[in-house]
Amino acid sequence: MSRPHVTVIVPPELADGYRLAGVHTEQAPTATAAGETLNRLIAGAGQGGMVAVHAPYLRELGAGWHRRITQADTILIVPLPEGTTAGEPPQADENLRDLLARAVGYELTFDPAGGVR
Repeated sequence: MSRPHVTVIVPPELADGYRLAGVHTEQAPTATAAGETLNRLIAGAGQGGMVAVHAPYLRELGAGWHRRITQADTILIVPLPEGTTAGEPPQADENLRDLLARAVGYELTFDPAGGVR
């Protein structure tokens, strides 16, 4: 049984965090670029999968995209939690561990000796 393919579409400043978590990541500096990436992924979604998109990008894409997203039958498109970008103070519930846990589906714990539990 193969796992479904998961891709995230995020701004460049968030991409490294998702890559670190092992998630296939597409960088999009704008909502327009995210829409172009979504078009490409939807066109190639023969085997199905899931695409998580930076939430502000989905809002900017507008109603036409929302209809298209809900009608897609071979790919699931969902918004990512917004989190923070460079230079913004982290919110209490949006630290790196929370974002990694969401990205990979389980919580990573780093011990002081340098290992991962």
